[in-house]
Amino acid sequence: MQSDIYRHFGIQPIVNAVGYATRVTGSCPHPDVIAAMAAASAQYVELDDLLAAASKLIQRCTTAETGIITCGAGAALTLAAAACLAGNNPDIMDRLPDVSSCPRSEIIYPAAGPFDYDHAIRLSGARLISIDYRAPDALSQIERSITPQTAAIGFVWYGVEEQPSLDAIIDLAHRNGLPVIVDGAFSMPPVENLTALSRRGADLIAYSGGKHLGGPQASGILCGRTDLIRSAWVQMVDMDVRAGTWSLQHWVTNGWISRSPRHGIGRSMKVSKESMIGLMTALERYSQRHHAGEYAAWKKQIDDIYAGIRDLTGLKVTQLDRAANGQPYPLLKIESGSPPEGHRVRDLILALRSLPRKIILAEDEVSPDRAYLYSTCLLPGDAEYVVAAIRQAVQ
Repeated sequence: MQSDIYRHFGIQPIVNAVGYATRVTGSCPHPDVIAAMAAASAQYVELDDLLAAASKLIQRCTTAETGIITCGAGAALTLAAAACLAGNNPDIMDRLPDVSSCPRSEIIYPAAGPFDYDHAIRLSGARLISIDYRAPDALSQIERSITPQTAAIGFVWYGVEEQPSLDAIIDLAHRNGLPVIVDGAFSMPPVENLTALSRRGADLIAYSGGKHLGGPQASGILCGRTDLIRSAWVQMVDMDVRAGTWSLQHWVTNGWISRSPRHGIGRSMKVSKESMIGLMTALERYSQRHHAGEYAAWKKQIDDIYAGIRDLTGLKVTQLDRAANGQPYPLLKIESGSPPEGHRVRDLILALRSLPRKIILAEDEVSPDRAYLYSTCLLPGDAEYVVAAIRQAVQ
């Protein structure tokens, strides 16, 4: 039944030509990850013990001081913001998203753009000070926006051409005694970003676990400064605990926090033991994967699809080695053909979606006459099916 589980519930699997996107269910984890999740489901552990083990692994794999596993990168961003607002103050933790008692309640953040996930930050209760990071004077605008109410400065990793550079943001923030929150959900590949963002001095980094890392879809990592990660930790886990017997009582004993908080803002973002172990397994094997070989396999599929549809005069198809943001993904750019024989990309998208086994393309953020086809999540046999479907739709 496993191979037909979706059909058992009346769901037809799709061809994912979008890549690691949530709407098409992220990645398909490696069998080792699935096996680890199945094994984890058969026993009980104390959640704080599991998080402590995850923290050590995250430290080793990311070079950050420590980290926790979260329910996706979105939850990691909310918890990061909550940590910057509350610090180690359990009274503030208990009241978030009410920030009326926060000495610092504002976070400087990039204005909404093509990757608009600032809602996760606002969920903490923080008031966002939006700056156009693409503006030539963005750094000056950010500096002028810093006030005594500023709790943190945010940065979204859009692509290899950073604007302004993360290094400049970190330098500015640290000169003003502020932490930097980095949304690195889609920052890999390049593979080096798993360690580079920490090495560059970012204080909190949110990674998606269900994209290139290859973990469960609803998993993520928040890593960074120990004090801020601790704050995120206690605002996420079940806090039905008693003074003196709390599993993290040593944090009270050593003076880091005065008492255990009540259920925090991240309580609804809890992560299952299976997802934690699944992501830990994926993270552990990430450095052992043959990334060059994976890229070569993606490239081969793109080569095959391009060879099968490049003669279609109704479309303009361009083969690319990198995505528009510079990430190393082989892909096809598909554009509407010229009239009168030209085929509209929007019609192609709708035709592929209407198939019994849908093919989902990555739609352009701006133009309805442009779409992209990624091979990162194609399964065996998908390339041939895509070629036949596009040819039929256009011809």
